[in-house]
This record gives sequence, structure tokens and C-alpha cells, in this order.
Amino acid sequence: MCIRDSPKTPKKEGSAVEILEGKCRCCTNLIADSPNCRYKSNSLVFMQNLSQFIIMKLILLLFAFALADNPYQVDIQSIKRSDYKWTMNLIHNGQDKNNTPIMKAFASIESLDASVLHLKIVDASERRWEAPLLNPDAGKNYRRVSLNSMGVSLNYSPFGLRATDPKTGQLVVDTFGKSLLFKDKYLEITMKYATQGYFGLGERVTADFFLCSGRDYCWYTMWGKDVASPLDDGAGGCKGDYGQQPFYMMQLPNTKQFTGVFILNSNDQDVHIQKNDDGSSDLTHRLVGGVFDIYFFYPGTAEFVMRTYHELIGRPYLPPLWSLGYHQCRYGWPSLVKVKDVVQKFKQNDLPLDVVWADIDYMKDYADFSVDPVRYAGLKEFVQDLHRQHMRWVPIIDAGIKKSLDDKYYKLGEELGAFIKSAHTGKTLVGKVWPGLAVFLSWYSPHANTVWWTGLKDLYQLVEYDGIWIDMNEIANFCNGECKEGETTKNLRTSLGKNQHDPHEFDNIPYRPGNCDLNEKTVSMTGYHFSEDEFGDRVRKEYNTHSLWNLYEAKSTHEFLAEHLKTRPFVLTRSNFPGSGLFTTKWLGDNFSTWEYMRYSIAGMYNYQMFGIPLIGADMCGFVGNTNEELCARWMQLGAFYPFTRNHNAIGTIDQEPYVFGQRVIIATRNAMRQKYSLIRYYYTKLFEVSLYGGSLIRPLFFEFPHDAGVYSKTNYMFMIGSSLLVSPVLHPGIDKSYPYCPNEDWYDLRSFAKVYSYKPGTQHGERITIPGGFDFVPVLIRGGSVVPFQDASLANNIETMKNLPTNLLIVPDHSGYASGTIVTDDGVSLDTIKDKKYRHLAFDFSMNEKRLMVRVLNDYDGKPNNEERVMSITVFGADKLADKLSLCAITLNGRTIEMSGSFNSVTRGITYRVKNTESKAYWKEISVVNFAIGC
Repeated sequence: MCIRDSPKTPKKEGSAVEILEGKCRCCTNLIADSPNCRYKSNSLVFMQNLSQFIIMKLILLLFAFALADNPYQVDIQSIKRSDYKWTMNLIHNGQDKNNTPIMKAFASIESLDASVLHLKIVDASERRWEAPLLNPDAGKNYRRVSLNSMGVSLNYSPFGLRATDPKTGQLVVDTFGKSLLFKDKYLEITMKYATQGYFGLGERVTADFFLCSGRDYCWYTMWGKDVASPLDDGAGGCKGDYGQQPFYMMQLPNTKQFTGVFILNSNDQDVHIQKNDDGSSDLTHRLVGGVFDIYFFYPGTAEFVMRTYHELIGRPYLPPLWSLGYHQCRYGWPSLVKVKDVVQKFKQNDLPLDVVWADIDYMKDYADFSVDPVRYAGLKEFVQDLHRQHMRWVPIIDAGIKKSLDDKYYKLGEELGAFIKSAHTGKTLVGKVWPGLAVFLSWYSPHANTVWWTGLKDLYQLVEYDGIWIDMNEIANFCNGECKEGETTKNLRTSLGKNQHDPHEFDNIPYRPGNCDLNEKTVSMTGYHFSEDEFGDRVRKEYNTHSLWNLYEAKSTHEFLAEHLKTRPFVLTRSNFPGSGLFTTKWLGDNFSTWEYMRYSIAGMYNYQMFGIPLIGADMCGFVGNTNEELCARWMQLGAFYPFTRNHNAIGTIDQEPYVFGQRVIIATRNAMRQKYSLIRYYYTKLFEVSLYGGSLIRPLFFEFPHDAGVYSKTNYMFMIGSSLLVSPVLHPGIDKSYPYCPNEDWYDLRSFAKVYSYKPGTQHGERITIPGGFDFVPVLIRGGSVVPFQDASLANNIETMKNLPTNLLIVPDHSGYASGTIVTDDGVSLDTIKDKKYRHLAFDFSMNEKRLMVRVLNDYDGKPNNEERVMSITVFGADKLADKLSLCAITLNGRTIEMSGSFNSVTRGITYRVKNTESKAYWKEISVVNFAIGC
């Protein structure tokens, strides 16, 4: 295990090291220092006079030696078996007593479901910190089966677990002969998988959705930190991002099915991926605390694995419909005058606008729950005017509360003892953020909600916001650890008072994932939280709870909005943890105004579908640095199809509202957003179904077409919305065409309704095609076999206007003549819509051969149908077989006849049937069958 440089560290000749920021770091699992260490500032270099290839091989050999370390044997007499659960004691052999090993562990292996295997290893002698799951219904719909039926086997000496899927014979996990180390502040487990295709392990920015792409060995850290989205190439170091998401999926090479693994642990950790010559991989997880709490998800489709995982951590909450619209923000709007000017220019340029945001500029002295009375005078009236125009307003709230006797919330929290405490002083821990010295709530305190909710109530009295943006919640801190009064940029390293908590407890832990300083840009790891007992007092320290602060903040904020606004909450977070999707949405953090970061955002969207936060997007046009006209136009086109569509940039950069750059960006933004609005019923239906069932809204092509070898190289350049729409934006400069890859199905262009690719029998592979990729329309293809709800959004400027427009059906049969789809309608804002079943869910099934459209009601309620549920038109693509049925003249609704007329387009080969009387009140829920064979 690796430690910081110390004169007491024994040197080991020939060990491979990394040199980071002037610190020698061992890159193996061995405690070592190297006489060959050479310092080079701000660089990552290997020892001089050795090639990188030789050093990498040395590292791999050292890892192979280290990974064989497993001192635990099963105590045969302790084994207890039932059909669903096996338990046993694991006894340490006593040979390695460095760094306080756990001498007796307790292991349980349990079937939670036919597709979920749970391994948990804890200290048998003393209770340890365990990360929580906040989902009250975790695994509620799981159905247990016997462990024997799940292909589970054990090795007793040393302890090992192997699981093989009995249906396919595919290896799920194998730890036989692999490392297992369980020490007080160091845990390690190595698991072998029969694949080398991995994705997940958030939060990070990667150039490729596949982890360790093009490498044989990679190293990833997971520890939420306030860093501006560093690109993580898998070479190690402190490149993790704002959140911690220790979940990953794999694709099995033979069956092309997917599996998943979840490590429920909130401590700092990293994962080492070692690819083997036989096509398998060894993944070594290294954690600095907690217990082993591991869930294995058996093979299935990607959607099945995600749904099964979300059943455990919690299916995503359903955000309000308006959150799918266009959001405009800026860090650096100096006054309300500027904000009003922005809104006015959106109107003048006929640009869509749903939500106006406020970064910290609106606050007085950057203090939470305040509004600057001078620069933002009249904010309350301005927001009321936005509401009259069917727009919303969302402000930022930072994690740090201003430390000042003049601050109401600081005084209240001090009186109630609601803040994190310092092990150095025994008093409230002090950090520094935007208002200067700041303090941070301890969410374990029964009074934390009192302070937080008081602030949110007071802010609502000042301005009637519609949602809350919670930021800087890693927790971010401008001091490393904590600040001395009067020295606000220095790390507090000395003990300043007597108390029961050791201020140096974590100064010399035996391993630092990524070779990172855990206190860097956050609060001290020895900061401790409110507790009512000795155990909580011992374990509720930032060292263990750091990754959870954001989760409890999101939960509190969500619950406040639900209780006090009486509408569906909208919360946006930066930091996150498994289960965050129960309470919040997310954006991808502070990115950069480059073409590369625009492309990276697609993999970011995929990751958060897996992590259970489907409403996700990046700051369009980039946050850091100056954008330019072409980049911004292309990013606005891509970003329109993000679930969360927001333009946002940093103070000190040029303005980048879409009207700033002239007509090219205006047209690109307006048309792309109206494309999204036209599909808003489809977007909302798929988002709703993710909240209902789990799974993904946005997905890579290989999730849908895993057997098509051609889709894998296109993963980072195009994406699916649900299973029906393929978006292929232009992502490089100087290009005016799009080159979507069409898997072997029928595909139609959403703009022209023309078929652009035809199914070819006898092959699983598709082809790349070329279509126009100008600035006036985003290339979107509709997959054969789909029924897609569609609205005319040609004049729409926000989602609210879409509620008054009827919904048309686009029926796109596959090569066999069948198509299916769904639609969900509700009021878009009510609380507990799913729980109370206050929604209408319809399924459509079309058969070209039977010339019939069937409509099934999956869920109904007593709410009156609204305008968007009206029948207005049905368009059937590729409808040559119906060309002689233009005489279709009626739909029967409960005995009432609605007249229709049909028109055939000889170019697109499609027929559109329209209701003759546009004032007709015909609703989709009232239809059971549309029979296209009926004549007049």
C-alpha cells in the first residue's frame, strides 16, 4: 500500500513510482519509496532512463504479486446455509499485521433476486461505518431464488466467491485466488470478469464512454471534489469529478449481454482495471474505510440491468414537465437590469425560453438566502412577471453558510448545534467559500432541516422561486481542510484545543486513492457530525460521510419544495451519490468551451442514465473560456436534445446567449428547440416511464443493437432517445453534413419523413449514411417499428404553449409492418403523480397487414382530458399498402363518428389522415381501434 513521503518510510530498491506535484508516490500496492525518484514540477513522469513500456510491465508484475494476497480462510464450523443466504466467519491467518487488519470478519452471500447477488463482508468483532441506501423501497419488487440456482460456489482457503449465470454459462464474477485485504483504513478486493468492456464508475469526464479504451491497465478514483471537469484518461491521479458513483456495467463478449456491479461504500476509493491476455479482466477495488458491500447484477439487456439496479437505489423521481424546456443562466449578470435585457432579447429574437436562472450574482455579499437590495431591486416583481408569461425562475444556493454574527442562519445553526464540528477546536468547523468564512450543516443533526428550511422559507418570501440549484456541495472549500481565523487560505494542521476527537487521525492513512490529498478543496476529514451515541460519535466523520453531504442536502431541499410549494419539486445538484436521483436532477458541472468537451458530454449523459439521474445535460457553449459562433451553434443543436437544456457560462468570459452571435446561432437554437418541443410528448413519456420502471432516457446505440459491430465506434458521436429516435448532431468544425450509422432496421428522416435506410435481410449489420447537417435542423431519424407522439411546434416558444396543441401520431412500421409506442399525459406539475396514479398511460399497436391501429389504456384517472390529448392527425410512414385506403373517413369514439380525410405523399410514401373538424373534441383515450380498411 502507498503512503506519503516520509523519512521513516523504508526504501525498497527498484519500485516503480509516480512523481506528482513534487511528491514521490508508489504506484504499486507495496509500501515503498524509491531512490530513483526524480522531481519534476506539475508533471506525471516515470523514472528516468527506463522506457514507459518497461515500467508499465514492471507495474503489472508488481500488481500480479500483490493481488495474490488473501489471508482469509472460512471457519467451516461457522457456516450457516439457507436456500437464499449463506453466512460464515472469515479468519485472518495472522501473517500480515501491518495497518491494523481485521482478524475476524463475517461474510454473507445472499440472493436478493434471480438477477441480484449480494456479497457483504464486515468486521465480526466491532461495528464499522456503512454507507446507507436512502431508498425506502429498495428491492421491494425483487423475487428471491435459491443460491444454488444462481450458480454460486465458494472456495474456503483462501476465501473466494464465484458465480456463473446458469442460463448462459457466462461468468458473473470470480474472486478465486484473488486479493482480499480488510484493514482498518484499507480494504482491497480483486474480482475477475470475462470481459474487457466497462463503463460507469463516476463521476468523471472521459473521451470515450468505454473505460480503459486503448489501454491494458487503467486506474480511476471516485471521490467528490470541486474540480473543473478534468479529462480522465485512465492513467491515474486525482481526476475524479464532483460526485461518487461506484457502479459499473460490463458487456459480455460472447452473448453481448450486460452485467453490473455496485460497491456501496462512501469512502475514498479507486479502481484498477487490468486486462488479461485471455480477454478477461481483473478489477481491483481499493477503499480507505467502511465495509465490503457488493451487489452483482446478472446478465440481461442493458435496460434490464439498469432497471434492476434502480430498483435497489431508487427509481428517479419525476421532475416537472417544464424542466425539459430551455434554460438560460449566466455567472456574471451584474444586476437585474441585465437579466431583464436578456429576457427581452429572447423575445425580440423569437427564441424559446422556459426558465431563467440566477447564479450567485443575485445574492447580497454571496450569502445564502439573501437578495442584493440594490443590484437586484425589484427581483420579486420580475419573477412574478415571468410567471405570467409561463416562465420559471431558479436560484442557486451554495453549501456554505456565511460565518457572521450578522447572518441569521449562522446564528440559528450555532444556537442549535447544527454545524459540522472541528476536531482541532471542538467548535464549529470553519471553511471558506464565496461569502468568505463559512460553516456547513451536519445533516445528522435533528436541527439541520430547521436551519435550511428557515432559509428557504425566507428566500421564498423575498422571491417566489420555482426550484433550487444546490451547488458547491462536495463540500467545496477554498481552504484545504479548515481555515484559521484571519488566515483563510491556509490549511489548519495543528491541534488548537482539547477534545475527544483526534485532529490527526487521518494524517497518515496507509493508502491514498489516486495519490490525492483527501482534504484538498474540501473540509477536514476529521470534521465530525452530530451523534446521539458512542458509535455515531466514532464513525460520523467527514472521512466516512464526505460523499453523502450532497445526498442529504438534496433530500432536504426536495422535501421542502414538496411541502411548501405544493408542486412537483425541481432540484439541480452538482455533487451526487447512488440514490441522488430520488431527489434531484443534475448537470455535468464546469466544462470548457471547446469542441472536445462538447463531444465528451454525450458519454456524460450515458453515465447518468446508469446512475439513475436521467434529466442531465452539460452547460451549452461551455462554461470556462470563450466560445465562438460555430461552436456555440453546434452545441445549441446538440444541447437542445439533452434532457436538461441549459446555456451557462462563467464570469469574465464573453456573453454567449444565443442572440449574441447573430442569425446562425439564433436559427440553430430556435429550430433545434422547436424540434425538441415537437417531440416533448415523447420525451416526457420516456422520462415518465424511467420514473415508473427505471432504465434510461438517453442511450448509446449498442445498448439497443448489441450484435451490430458497426455501432460501437459511433458511441461518442450519436445517441438514442428511448428506443425510437436516433440523434446525429454535427460535432466537428467546418462540417455541414451528418453521417449517422443506421443499424439494420428501416429508418426515416424526422424532417422530411422520407425513408433514408431500408432493412436488409440476412445481416445484423447496418451502414453509415450521409444526410444534410446544416444549422437549421438537427439530424434525427425515426426507427422502424415505432409509434411516436408529435406536435406542431413551429410557433412554440416554451413548453407551456404546447399544452394547447393536439398530439399527432407518427406511425413508422418496421419491415414486417408492425409498430408500437406509448404516450403519458398528466398536468406536468402535481405531486405524487405516479404514487396516486394521476396520469393517463396509453399504448399503441399498429399492424400494416391488418390495416389496424389498436389503442390500449395502461392507466387512467378521472382527470379531464386536455388539449394535447386530442386526436388531430395520424401519419403512417411507408404506407404503400394503404395507398388505396385514402377513403378512410371516420374514427368511431364510443358510438360517435369523427370525420377524417387522407392524403398520400408520393415522395415520402406516407399517408396522413386528418380530422376534418379541427374544433372536434376527440381524445386518444376514447379510441380502442382505428381500422384503416373502412371506406366511406
